[in-house]
Amino acid sequence: MPERPVQDVVQQVEDRPISSSLDENVRFIDEWIGVGKSWDIIAKPFAFAGVRMMTYVTNGFFLTMNMVLVLEDVHAQVKSFIEARHGQPYTLEDLVAHLNTHVAFVQVQTVPRMRDAVRFILSGPMIVFMDGFDQALMIDTRIYPMRSIDTPRVEHVIRGNYDSFTETMLMNTALIRRRLRDPRLRVELMQLGRRSQTDVSLVYLEDVADERLVAKVREKLQTVETDSLVFGEQQVTDLIGKVRWNPYPIVRYTERPDVAVTALLEGHVVIVVDTTAQVIIAPATFFQHLHHPQEYHSYPLVGTYMRWVILFSVIGSIFLPGVFLVVNAHPELMPRWMSFFIANRSDPLPLWVELVIAEVALDMLRIAVLNTPDAISSSVSIVAGLLLGQFAAKIHLVQEEVLVYMGVVMLAQYATSSYELGSANQMARLWVILWTAALGRWGLFIALLSWLVLLLSTRSFGVPYLWPLIPFRWRNGLRDILLRVPTSDLHGIPEVLRRARRCKD
Repeated sequence: MPERPVQDVVQQVEDRPISSSLDENVRFIDEWIGVGKSWDIIAKPFAFAGVRMMTYVTNGFFLTMNMVLVLEDVHAQVKSFIEARHGQPYTLEDLVAHLNTHVAFVQVQTVPRMRDAVRFILSGPMIVFMDGFDQALMIDTRIYPMRSIDTPRVEHVIRGNYDSFTETMLMNTALIRRRLRDPRLRVELMQLGRRSQTDVSLVYLEDVADERLVAKVREKLQTVETDSLVFGEQQVTDLIGKVRWNPYPIVRYTERPDVAVTALLEGHVVIVVDTTAQVIIAPATFFQHLHHPQEYHSYPLVGTYMRWVILFSVIGSIFLPGVFLVVNAHPELMPRWMSFFIANRSDPLPLWVELVIAEVALDMLRIAVLNTPDAISSSVSIVAGLLLGQFAAKIHLVQEEVLVYMGVVMLAQYATSSYELGSANQMARLWVILWTAALGRWGLFIALLSWLVLLLSTRSFGVPYLWPLIPFRWRNGLRDILLRVPTSDLHGIPEVLRRARRCKD
């Protein structure tokens, strides 16, 4: 559907005021949201103490017994309010003030604009239009369908907490509040998407996060132009970060509340998107993607060892195939004790083609297991293992050495704590293979140089992507990246976030 008609139609609601005529409001709402066509939109007329009302609510966002009790209470309180006035005129604000103090429910408020009334109807609260008033009444009765809190599916730890975010924004902000009972924690609500009107929360510590960083992220969120956010966190990142063809992630995703709270304490901002079980941490540098929650549930020396393993895994997953090609093109460069780098036979296909075939085959296996029902996924893995292992080598499709090194590369990729960084490194690895295949050792050098240039030119909301290596900073910088220092030696906000106001996009 073209963009312009959508904007024109939405503008009808943006500009339309709430009428004091109940019949006019009902005609518009019934046509606009499809009452009578959509079975899940409930419209129920009432007449309380001589006041005509029309109530709208979306089925599935409330408990029937709760709704009955609320309506009975509203009826009784409206009747008592009008009787107490003895025929004297009153405003909707007077009625709302009375209901707020007498209705046994959490939130009652006026809604002055039609667009807000429509949004509330479709997002769960009960909206009441009253004859003679140019505002509506909102009673928040919603209970969203949600799954219970589960264990993290990606960021596993051996020891530590096992709760993770869910698809419900209210639950996710509560998980953050539970760990961070700071009165300066701010949770700003906004709606993104002309059609979806998805709830998005911008979370930050007011006295810790740089105010210019917060303002920059807020502005980017408020200027998002899209019809919907059905793809959640990645779609938000693409829009606010203006992501094009650079594969390296400029934000960090986490499903763990403790990771999100740690980021808030360091001065990052957190973006919580409703219907998404991960939150967005911004800004994020290359080295921050190497951290794993298990490091902080281990002793400092063990955590440091884990960091080095992850760092070498990242480097190996990118450049090991390129080194393998160079060594096999120039076997005289390798000493005897490293002869395991040398492929021992000549196959019909060039070595670099075998590496690419192995790379694609491993991705096919990963996608096949992901798309296969659980009941037969083990069988698919066994068949793929036979095809890509013994039989592929036997028919000279790939050599055993290629399978070994690509298997090591795959393990190194998934040892990377960030799935997004691992995927970006895979694209860099293919880049390295192609350049090395074309120009040999010089190709490997060009690939390395262009990879560094890409990272140097990448910025995450104004923060240099290779900080604290470039620009270099050791204390409260690279030292805290390479070493899991004791908790007593941590220095709070990283220097790069303190100087964020001096960085430019």
